[in-house]
Amino acid sequence: MGCVSSALLNRDEEFSQIGGFSHHIVSLTSTTYGFLTLDPPPPPPAAPPPRLKLSSLLSTPLSEPEPDPDPETINSWDLMAGLVDSDQVPSFRFSTPKLSQTPNLVISDNYASLKSFLDGFETICPPNGGENKVVLYSTSLRGVRKTYEECNSVRSAIQGLGISVSERDISMDRGFRDELTELMKKTTKNKNRKGAESNVVETTPPRLFVKGRYIGGFEEVMKIVEEGYIGKLLEGLPMIKGGYNNVCEGCGGVGFLPCFTCYGSCKMTVIVNEQVNKKKNNKSVVVKCSDCNENGLVICPICS
Repeated sequence: MGCVSSALLNRDEEFSQIGGFSHHIVSLTSTTYGFLTLDPPPPPPAAPPPRLKLSSLLSTPLSEPEPDPDPETINSWDLMAGLVDSDQVPSFRFSTPKLSQTPNLVISDNYASLKSFLDGFETICPPNGGENKVVLYSTSLRGVRKTYEECNSVRSAIQGLGISVSERDISMDRGFRDELTELMKKTTKNKNRKGAESNVVETTPPRLFVKGRYIGGFEEVMKIVEEGYIGKLLEGLPMIKGGYNNVCEGCGGVGFLPCFTCYGSCKMTVIVNEQVNKKKNNKSVVVKCSDCNENGLVICPICS
């Protein structure tokens, strides 16, 4: 920004023509652009006129806001004043269910002792100490999911009460399957069959035996559990050592171990002495192992 020298203009002549300004004329340069406001600022926008409402033209009760009503107080005692006494109101509680008459369960509702309760079941005792414990014939194969889940449900219902279960897996040992077949032939249901049906023995697991009594399959056992008699049925039986979550350190809860003699191969090498032409010859012969089952397994000696 620079000022034009006063020597270039005649004050008397030039300033009178401009309009009587007594100031110096300023020469605008690029440095002054944007800093000088030559035009006056625009006037602020006028406020919009107020909107006309129907309430301002007509005086009606609707135009006046109503105050909020007071909250209503409900007295529960006044509402219950006309009701019938609680003693006369019918109760919605479920009555204690009674065990239905099934082919394997014929007992009364009044149980004087545990012995009278067990008398309602058939006396069929599994071998190897089945008269003083719970014996469950089950399967660990998951080929048929329904059967596998039913076995787990029966086992969990008993072990959930802390009772020890002697489980005999018929899918891991053929001897247990043959053992269950012989036991089921003694049941009343199988004895009542005639003709060709008498040769058909139902051995589908699970099958539960308690203190030398045949309790039944999945439906019979779960019916007893739902009706609340399972505690009476398992009274006095040995508990699980170390609690419910305790697992056998030997087999991990499976119940079987590889054979200690043949290491699961089911085969043994035996040296046989033969005499040929008055000479003794030692000959090795491979025979079946007599200590394990068909799968090369033996029952766990710790938890069995």
